[in-house]
Amino acid sequence: MTKSRARRPQPAATDLHVRRAPVRATTFDSATGAFSAVIATDTPVARRDGEYGDYFEVLSLAPASVRLDRLKSGASPILDSHRSGSARDQIGVVTDARIEAGQLVADARLSPRDDVKGIATDLAAGTPPNVSVGYRVYASVESRDREGRLIITRTDWEPFEVSLVAIPADPKTHVRNQKGISMPKKHTIRPTDSHEGDHDADTVVAQRGETGQDNLLSRDAIAILDHAAARGMSVEFARQHIAEGSTIHEFRLAVLDEMAERASRLHINSRTDSSATFDNPDFTARMVGDVLYARMTGTRPEGAAAELAGKSLLDLGAMMLEQRGERPNWRNRDQLANQILTRAGDMTTSDFPNLLTASGHRVLNQSYQVAQTPLLQLCKRRDAVDFRALTQVKLSEAPRLLEVKESGEVKHGARSESAESFKLKTYARIFSISRQAIVNDDLGAFADSASAFGRAAAQTESDLLVSLLTANSGNGANLADNVALYDAAHGNKAAAAGGIGISTLSDGRQAMRSQKDIDGKTLISVSPKYLVVGSQIETIAEQFLHTISAVDSTKVNPFGGKLTLLVEPRLSGLAWRLFCDPAEVACLMVAYLNGADGPMVEQRLGWDVLGLEIRAVLDVGFGLNDFRGTYLNPGA
Repeated sequence: MTKSRARRPQPAATDLHVRRAPVRATTFDSATGAFSAVIATDTPVARRDGEYGDYFEVLSLAPASVRLDRLKSGASPILDSHRSGSARDQIGVVTDARIEAGQLVADARLSPRDDVKGIATDLAAGTPPNVSVGYRVYASVESRDREGRLIITRTDWEPFEVSLVAIPADPKTHVRNQKGISMPKKHTIRPTDSHEGDHDADTVVAQRGETGQDNLLSRDAIAILDHAAARGMSVEFARQHIAEGSTIHEFRLAVLDEMAERASRLHINSRTDSSATFDNPDFTARMVGDVLYARMTGTRPEGAAAELAGKSLLDLGAMMLEQRGERPNWRNRDQLANQILTRAGDMTTSDFPNLLTASGHRVLNQSYQVAQTPLLQLCKRRDAVDFRALTQVKLSEAPRLLEVKESGEVKHGARSESAESFKLKTYARIFSISRQAIVNDDLGAFADSASAFGRAAAQTESDLLVSLLTANSGNGANLADNVALYDAAHGNKAAAAGGIGISTLSDGRQAMRSQKDIDGKTLISVSPKYLVVGSQIETIAEQFLHTISAVDSTKVNPFGGKLTLLVEPRLSGLAWRLFCDPAEVACLMVAYLNGADGPMVEQRLGWDVLGLEIRAVLDVGFGLNDFRGTYLNPGA
């Protein structure tokens, strides 16, 4: 293979490319809608366009070649066949992504909407649709194999969305099986930009008809020989397909399949030895990002990033300018800071602010996760596509089966239903890094603000969630029946206040097991899993739940090791609560917009401040769903 060289015209970063592949097995969890999928491999895919003609495209999966921040942030949607014209085209969200054993793996979750249930059914049944990744290309290199065929390797690309589609291209991407083992099936590869590739191979065979064999010699045989010669296939290869009665459509697909097989045996290496050096702009950007994050968190950068640990913010920004082909203006440090923050000739942010924002987001998200309330474990998760009210419809258990006498009639059974609803709200704040801070090499205030805003986002969620439990003088917010969450009418509040003990916990467990379904007849027998307390009685709860081996059976604690303790300092006083597993009965609901957990960050050049403004936005909503899975004792 000849040495790789930079492709003359790089594709525009705004162009969205797609690569599709069949699904063969599934990790789909029908309870949560979660699944994982191999969305990209470095398998060469045959392509064709007006500029290059026929070529093979390779997506490099070297860590420095794939921009995964968007997938990891939860900002990438699962779309229906790459459509994005309306909110309903989004059928899920990517929750995480990683490179495993030379494959790009994404964790995702389907929307619970009714119009998506058909896809969920296919996934659960093991007959899922195909996976397609939409991506943008920022840099490529080209090379030639021994036979002179063009190979274009994408050395810097960014996945933007994942779609479930009908027609595949990459034969090695798929929804993963239960053990995460790849199970690709050999499949014909088609160019995604060709109308011919829009037809399934089975459909093409069906369209051939009975007369195709009779007309083969006069119509298709010549076309097959011509196509074989144009694609470098041997005459023997063409004659074999003529003898088998292949149509020209089938032969074209077979040629693409054969070309892909040949390319896969070439073991194309898409990277050179110099790619993991500071001569590579993408590698430099990653290392600068690692240094910024390390300085914000007070840690030491690792690997090659350690070489940049002693550089100032101006030094790091100047490196990014030089990588972009600009000359840093060291004669005026203030103007250099301006140059670092903006692209030459316009007022859009440059690469360095993007790295600052990304690093600030990592700090913010880390603080957010550390400060989250443990009560989130009690919530059932939903995703929202807009800010309209979310309604949770609850159906009763199915009615008892009735005996059917000989020649008797099978009677209809009805299920009762009820509903609760809540809305998402938006919470946001702006923090910034000034031009002076960059000149003075001071990241402290920016890092502190990012960390503080992460904690503030978590505290906002905690306040919203706790308020549902403490409204109405501690009895909880009202449900759709206009009765507080904890009330004698709901049978989930102690008749007399009491401390944590065997007798009082036993009363709570019995009350939960005695709860009836919304039909008012069927016992649902929920069992407590969590004991929720405030910090005032945390020690008492820990002492009680500690398992002690007792010689006297009358002194055995039947709750030792059976309940998980959750402590929320915002719950003041002596009251304690029991909750069942939310998978059994969901009492509390949480929803995020488009499945984006936690605060999202956006940036712009400062207007009120000379520098960079960062906006943290949290779209979240909490609501009550049911009273049957929880119990309150006011405590004593």
